[in-house]
Amino acid sequence: MRDNEFKFTPSVVLLPLYFVVILWIVFWVERQFKINLSEYGILPRTTYGLRGVFFSPFLHGDLNHLFNNSLPLLFLLASIRFFYREQSIKVLFLGIFLSGLGTWYRDWE
Repeated sequence: MRDNEFKFTPSVVLLPLYFVVILWIVFWVERQFKINLSEYGILPRTTYGLRGVFFSPFLHGDLNHLFNNSLPLLFLLASIRFFYREQSIKVLFLGIFLSGLGTWYRDWE
């Protein structure tokens, strides 16, 4: 085992913190300026709805929804960044893309 494989750096805290702060800023802007961003959510099996694959992770219905996503996201992103530093950004974006694409493709009815 290499000595420097698991090394705590500021990015272990900053990456998840930045990401969660962005979620809170989007939520605040939506509420403060009374902007409805729900049209940027996922609309299954429509070309128009594909943009939601990328934008939907930043949209939250209410404060409870945002809070309940923020705490696990902080912990999980920090863990991924600490244990898998080289792959963490790829995992983050693939997770957003594949989960969004799966939601877009799946017919829930």
